[in-house]
Amino acid sequence: MMVLKTKRGQVTLFIILGIVIVMAIIGYFIIRNINPSSDLGNFQPAYNYYLDCMQVRTETGIKLLGQSGGYIYTEELPFESGSAYAPTSSQLSMGGTGVPYWSYVSGNNVLKEQKPTLDSMQEQLSRYVSEGINDCNFDEFNNDGVFVSIYAGDVDVIINENIVDVSMNNPVYFYSEEENNSAVANNHAFSVKSKLGKFYNIASSVFSAEDEQTFLEDYGLDVMRLYAPVTGVELTCAPKVFKDDEMMNGIYDGLEANIPFLKLRGGHYELTKEENKYFVVDLEENVEEEISFSYSRDWPTKIEIYGDRIAEPMGMQEGLASLGFCYVPYHFVYDISFPVLFQVYDDNEMFQFPMVAIIKNNQARNASLLGDGSSAESELCKYKNQNVRVSTFDLDGNPVESTLRFSCLSQGCSIGSTEIKNGEAVVNADFPQCVNGILTAYADGYAPAEYVISTNRETSADVLMLKVYDVNVNLGNVDKAIVIFTSKDYSSALNYPDSKSVKLIEGEYNMTAYVYAGSDLVFPAISQQQCIDVTASGVAGLLGQEEQKCFDINIEGQTVESALIGGGKGYDYFTESQLKSGKALMINIPLFGNPKSLEELQNNYIELEDSTLDTSFK
Repeated sequence: MMVLKTKRGQVTLFIILGIVIVMAIIGYFIIRNINPSSDLGNFQPAYNYYLDCMQVRTETGIKLLGQSGGYIYTEELPFESGSAYAPTSSQLSMGGTGVPYWSYVSGNNVLKEQKPTLDSMQEQLSRYVSEGINDCNFDEFNNDGVFVSIYAGDVDVIINENIVDVSMNNPVYFYSEEENNSAVANNHAFSVKSKLGKFYNIASSVFSAEDEQTFLEDYGLDVMRLYAPVTGVELTCAPKVFKDDEMMNGIYDGLEANIPFLKLRGGHYELTKEENKYFVVDLEENVEEEISFSYSRDWPTKIEIYGDRIAEPMGMQEGLASLGFCYVPYHFVYDISFPVLFQVYDDNEMFQFPMVAIIKNNQARNASLLGDGSSAESELCKYKNQNVRVSTFDLDGNPVESTLRFSCLSQGCSIGSTEIKNGEAVVNADFPQCVNGILTAYADGYAPAEYVISTNRETSADVLMLKVYDVNVNLGNVDKAIVIFTSKDYSSALNYPDSKSVKLIEGEYNMTAYVYAGSDLVFPAISQQQCIDVTASGVAGLLGQEEQKCFDINIEGQTVESALIGGGKGYDYFTESQLKSGKALMINIPLFGNPKSLEELQNNYIELEDSTLDTSFK
């Protein structure tokens, strides 16, 4: 029994001795523990290198935050692809790298916001620095017999206006073989000179101003009115053909030319002309840093145009000759959404983010809708509660992947897209309930197809897509003409000789042709007084009495530069086999002769109504 007690006492003694040794070691390291102002002796160069390495890591993280609109881990953000009616995805692709939008329209046409907070940026930068805590290369010190072991710990980051403060709490152990000594440093702190906080605040002010004032939409509307036809009248006796690509290119050109001129109120520029104040955006405070706004037609842009592409002249029709002149009225409505990239920068760093501007029905979007899940479309789209199966196919029964849109009365919304599955292009999608709504399918290379459908009950839709063919046209000896093709759901126009082909789909067409030649006919100036009877003013008007009001009409003389010398109307059905045969569409147009007077010019317009076009494929 005594022997057992002796052994137990020896074991206890060894345990106590071990604890003392461990405590001594811990105490040694505590004594050698340092803060950034302490001297580590021969380990100081290695420690200074470690701090420099962490500072470089921090600078890289700051750069990534600036390049990606306040995000480092963009791959972790939920990605939303665009659609035909909302082409902006949740990230703007720049050189193969996605920069998150601070505001964008999702694929189902909902306005969304993903602006980072300062706290989230600090958390991302802390994480980024922490993940690189063991990435420093100490080979140079290892070769000199100094070894460094780094352990994980906490990293805190504070982003100020002009500096980023970093504090780290992680053990860094140093050991020297030659001197057989060691040390440990637990707490580290350093600062990086950076305008990240300042740049973020400026970017936030610009974003808030756009959200509340919609200044980008205002500039976009001015571009639309200056660079594309909206509403107007042209004095001419010839039909005016508007081409989608020309109208869209005008808007593209206008945005690319004007958006880069936008400035913020401050001292980072000089106005060479007083009228350039138009381009200055007034924030609450002056901005002294360099900034830029930019737009590229290569970025996803939506331009939808509503209105007749062919405007016919008024004034030469029978009964209208008393007007004494010809005019062509036109009106177009646009839906436009375009991304704008904002950058604030200096010689050393930059912060950027993209946002989207939205114009609908020639009007800027309502302010302060971002981030609340508001639809960019109508109220109708909020109540999709009827499931409908939709399939889209061509004349041969082949599946055609198409984008779908549904409208009820004057309201419309995006539905989604059909996708090829088991040999069919099909989708099961939710629709708002409507009687005799219009489902429209869109696909590249095909004409938009409309399908009348009542969604107030369970139903399905099989939509036929007709392929568009570019058909060469031969007008014989005609030098200048306009030929208009109109079918039930499709229309196209040939402006010859600027274009010698026309886009057509299978179907029956009413055709009207106008042939023109140079002319020096002149409508004389009009200066006359016109009087009309109007309700009398005052008590007499209440008693139903009228009075005469007269006003002057003054219209300058008009030269008819292009006079109608031929034309006619026709009807034909073009099959798909004819359109894709490669043969030219021959159109024989009756000619009337060059008019020598305004009366003969009007007679030509009257004769056009009774003349017949002859068409064939050869």
